[in-house]
This record gives sequence, structure tokens and C-alpha cells, in this order.
Amino acid sequence: MKELGTRSIILALYINSKEHLLSDVNSKSVCIIGAGIGGLGIATLLAKSGVRVTVFEKASRVGGRTASMIYKNHILDNGFHIMPFYKKSAIYEILKRTCITQRLELAKVEDISFYNNLGFHKYPRNINDLLKLSIIPFTSRIRLLSKILPLAFSSTGKTEKWDRISLTQITKNLDMNTKSFFDAICMLAFADVPEHISLGEFARTIIRANPIRGGTSEFGYPANGGYDMIAKVMAEYIEETTRTNSKVILNSPVKKIQVKNGQISGIVTSDERLIECNCVIISHPAYMAINELFDDGIFDRQFVDKVNRLNKTTSVVEVHFALSKKIDQRQVVFPVGDQFTAKGIFFISNITESVSPTGEHLILAGTPVSSQIASSKKDIKNISDKMKYDLQQIYPAFREALLWERPMAWQMVESVVKEPGLVWKQKMPHQIDQVRGLFFVGDSTISYGIGTDSAAHSALLCYPRIISYLKN
Repeated sequence: MKELGTRSIILALYINSKEHLLSDVNSKSVCIIGAGIGGLGIATLLAKSGVRVTVFEKASRVGGRTASMIYKNHILDNGFHIMPFYKKSAIYEILKRTCITQRLELAKVEDISFYNNLGFHKYPRNINDLLKLSIIPFTSRIRLLSKILPLAFSSTGKTEKWDRISLTQITKNLDMNTKSFFDAICMLAFADVPEHISLGEFARTIIRANPIRGGTSEFGYPANGGYDMIAKVMAEYIEETTRTNSKVILNSPVKKIQVKNGQISGIVTSDERLIECNCVIISHPAYMAINELFDDGIFDRQFVDKVNRLNKTTSVVEVHFALSKKIDQRQVVFPVGDQFTAKGIFFISNITESVSPTGEHLILAGTPVSSQIASSKKDIKNISDKMKYDLQQIYPAFREALLWERPMAWQMVESVVKEPGLVWKQKMPHQIDQVRGLFFVGDSTISYGIGTDSAAHSALLCYPRIISYLKN
């Protein structure tokens, strides 16, 4: 009995010490700047762990660059975003860890094809598909396999040695058909051209898609329409976690981050309110935050110059088309060849009917452009007309079925994977020695992946660092 009593006391002391440690973490207040996928991703993980978080978002809605809108009863995305590798994605991992996957029904995006002057060619998902790839001659397929297979079976560590090498190093001597195939793959994976892609980042993407190693080529999109549905689900979870009293505050820009003696001490909002806290997480591009939110002298010049090198953006023109009838059963088509202006055609209503009213069908066509074109209404209209011509050539019924079109141009879009030499571990670190309690997440920080999934991957990598800081 005496031994049992001693064990009980020891157990009680252990439980109390553990509860004290957790309560110490729970008592901390963390301020997060930005309610995009990166900011909400880290906020969701922290709220799940019992940390009180407050997310400040300058816009009137969550989602960041994944915002959507209603236009003529259709749900239009700000660009077309997909959850890459579906249940293998970093976004899905966050949803899974926080047990909220059941809140978000996802539609699979798997009916993908290429199109050239010879017709449609199915997107390859494995080695057998590559051998049957009709878009390029058989001898070229063998050469293609000789390039792809070593990448698909490499380790992530090995790919880091290729991060300063352009993808063109393995494509420059290929025939035009095979080069066109690489162009289409880069548009699917990175929304960019091979010249801007690092061989290391391309290899990591091929590894994640390798089915022999547990990878997948399936993609996901919210079944209820609007990619920002993912952000909305995360925001709801954060505010429903009542034990932490966490919240997401919209229309609340942050004017300044205060630092005293090398330690975060608080933030100042645009209405001059001082909110004291000793931990701040920045989820919008690091080079913007470093230059806009801190007093001069907080960071040394060498560090600022290094961060400013990450200021790599691109521009795109995208046009939504509403049709009176379905002109294709496929979900995504990538036109291959210089004769096409449209580099991607997304049949969004074929992914999920929820985006359109009954009897109507929504298509989005897009292409990367220079910032000069994206700032000219005349040039945007010209690009839109050229993409309409592409659609008419591929689908003769397109013009007759067209109900309306809505051209958009996005300038200064954060580059998906930067460029060779500025990817993966060459991007902004999550934590720096110069300021304690300051963390960075998002696709401008150390992470890999496609678009918003890179931001989610960043949150997963940064999370244990933040927990360690809060405990200590």
C-alpha cells in the first residue's frame, strides 16, 4: 500500500508538471500576420496544440491569393489553384493533423490531357503511360525516360545539389516534341517555363508523383467550389477552438512590429493600437515585411540584401468563359506548341458543378506574361482574344456556346518556386538569430511544393520551432 501511495504521488507530480508545461504554452499569445494558406495553416496547428493565436488580415476575407468571388452566379477563383498530390499534399496533412478533413469535401482533378495539332494526349501517371505517350515519338519516349527515371528515384537530399541548376540543362538537347512535353509539365506543376525552374525543384516534384514510392498524380479542388474554401474551413476551426480564445480579425492591417533588445514585444495596428506579445509569425512575403514593418537598424544590411533577392514575381493573364453547353468531358487541357497563347485550359464545371448555375459551364484559360502586358488593358484584351481563338480552334462549338467572358490580369504574383539558386533551403529561413520570437511562414520561406502547398509545407516545417520557443 505504501509503495502504491508513493507511485500515486510520483504520477501526480508527473501529471502536474506536464499540465504546468502545457498551460505555460497555452498562456502565450501569438500574433500572426496574414490569413492566407500559410498563416491559417500555422494558426490551425497552434490552436490544435492549445496555443492562443490572433490572426490579423488586412483584407475583408480570408484566403490571401486564393480568394474567390461570385460573378453572374458563377464562383470565380483568383487564379486557378489545386491541391497538388491530393492526400499526399502539405495542405491535406494540416487538415488531417487537426482532424478537420471531414469539413472539406474534395473533388479529384485527374482527367488531364495535352493538346497539339495532332489531337489530345492523356497526361502520363506512371512509367507505362510514359511509354505510351502519344505526344512524342517512341524513340523520344525512351530518351525522356532516361531523363525522368533518375530524378524519380533520387533522394530529397540529392536534389538539393541541383537547386542552382536550371531545368534546361536536361532539356536543351531534346527534340522539339519532347521539349514541348516538358513545357506542358512545367505549366501544370509550376505555372511557368523550364527556363525559370530549378532542376532540384523539378526533381522533388517528380519524386512526389512517383507511384512506386508511394507518390500520386492526383490533384484536389473543393467540391463546393472556390479554392478559398480551404482557408474558410481553417479559419472556422481556429475560432471554434474556444479553449484558446483564438480569433481571426479581418480588415486589420498591421503597421509595425515592435522589437526591444532583440526580442519581439508587440505589434501596432493601422489604427495605432499597441498589442503586446512576444511571438509574431509573418505569413506574407518576407522581403516585404522586412522592409515595411520594422524600424531601421533592426536587421543588418547584409541580411536585408539577401532577403531582397527573393523578390521574384511573375504576372499572368487569365480569362473566365461561361458557356451554354459542355464542350469537353476533360477537366484540364494543356495546349502544347508555340502556336497557342493559352497555356492551360481548366474546365472548372467538369471538376465540380457547384461553381456554375444549372445549364452553364465555366472555363478558365491562362498564360504567364510580362508585367508590362499585365498592366495594359489593350494588351490584356489582345491576349484574351488570342485565347478565344485557341479555344475556337480546339473546340469548334466554343464560339456558339460562349455566354460571356471576364479577362483578368494579376501583376506581381509571388513566383511559385522562385528560380534556380533561390529555392528550397535558399529561401527565407523560418527563424533568424537577430530577433527572438519572430517567425516566417509562406511560400517565400524554406519549403518546397507547388504554390499554396509550398506555403502549407512551410507551416509544417516551422511549427515545431514555434512550439519549442513557446515552451522555453
